[in-house]
Amino acid sequence: MKWLQWVPMVATLALIYVLRWLHIGVTNFKVFVLTILVWTLLLILFYHRTRAGRDQDRKAGEALEAGLSSDD
Repeated sequence: MKWLQWVPMVATLALIYVLRWLHIGVTNFKVFVLTILVWTLLLILFYHRTRAGRDQDRKAGEALEAGLSSDD
């Protein structure tokens, strides 16, 4: 599952290369900025979705460990 975290980095590299090749940042700066903002939002959503599952698993594991280790 760790390889899934590398996909956005490779996709970002490809996006920046394509934007550079098309000279979007020079010819139409507003489109460039809008593209970067949308891409950043997509990255935030991607990492939020992929991290949410791990956080819930970790919380469940901690709750289970706390219940097993209590000496009441």
